[in-house]
Amino acid sequence: MSNVLENCHAFNFSESYSYADKVRKAIFEGDFFIEPLDVASDLEKQVAKPQKRSLLHDYIDYVVRDDLSFYFSGGGWDYEDVRPIFSMLDSHSIQYLTLVQYVEEHFRDDETGGTVLVTEALIEECKYEYLSEYLEGIALDGLTSLIVTEVFTLLFADREAMKAFNLKVAMSLEKRTPRCTYWPKWLERALFCREKGLCAICKSDLTSLFHVHGKLAVDHIVPIALNGVNDPTNLQILCESCNGKKSGITVVTSNSMPVFW
Repeated sequence: MSNVLENCHAFNFSESYSYADKVRKAIFEGDFFIEPLDVASDLEKQVAKPQKRSLLHDYIDYVVRDDLSFYFSGGGWDYEDVRPIFSMLDSHSIQYLTLVQYVEEHFRDDETGGTVLVTEALIEECKYEYLSEYLEGIALDGLTSLIVTEVFTLLFADREAMKAFNLKVAMSLEKRTPRCTYWPKWLERALFCREKGLCAICKSDLTSLFHVHGKLAVDHIVPIALNGVNDPTNLQILCESCNGKKSGITVVTSNSMPVFW
């Protein structure tokens, strides 16, 4: 059996740190660009049972797409305004046609199969078609998914941000969510990895518990009684003692974590 982990992502982080900071500030300052529930891809399923596409994924996706779209349609928009997009595509190794290649590809001579004479005038004429009809789609579809994965990874590790995000979600919900009675293994593994095998509050070592008994205490950061949801961002793992002490109306987590040295 192979010991190689599946679904690994080669992180770039070239733009992701700035987007993570933008989303984090919105979470803590309460200055959301749009309500998280308004951009949820499947709200009913997401609040009822942990989905790999979380509420936070959807919100980050909205922020990134909105920001990238502005490069193509901002006030006083011009071809030069889109230059940063090329750097983003290059840094993430996303393939795309250059303007000249686009012109050559889209203006072939039907009779000979060759390209028409590519002149400066033709290139100038095609600039905006190239951006709006071609490059914008490449950027929104290609860049967004990569950046969302990286930004989510940065923010999911920040439990205080997850608490603030889910308090906002809880305030926006109209009715209480039923408690999920089963936690998928992928979720338990993800939480155990994020917590580095420790209780999220007291930092007790849970390694033996996980490997010997295979049973972790998955806790809602914002309790169900306070309109908390079963989204992965609202969950943490606790030791038996902390889980027993935490009441159903207490919002407790911690960003305390072990340092490398």
